[in-house]
Amino acid sequence: MDKQLIEFDNAVEALGDSMLINMPKDQIKDVQQFCEYFEQQEDVKLRKLGLRLIDECVAFAYMYRVGVSYDKVFDKSLEIGHLREEVTRRGLRLNRSIKA
Repeated sequence: MDKQLIEFDNAVEALGDSMLINMPKDQIKDVQQFCEYFEQQEDVKLRKLGLRLIDECVAFAYMYRVGVSYDKVFDKSLEIGHLREEVTRRGLRLNRSIKA
């Protein structure tokens, strides 16, 4: 997995953790900065998954800030976790095929 994908994964994790400290705006910006990285990916599936994950993170932050019910925010965090796993898995798979 390349360095930027690892940094993206760390930013998504930090966003989720920031829910405990009232979600600073920097956390969502840290995730959004990877839009260009995913837009440049040749692998269509990784590109779509990464951009969708960014969108879901933005939605999560918005939902949290406007006070949407905890159940809905929790469901969104589960969805983000699932997408995060898929992005990581896809990135690892691509990295292995490039090295082979």
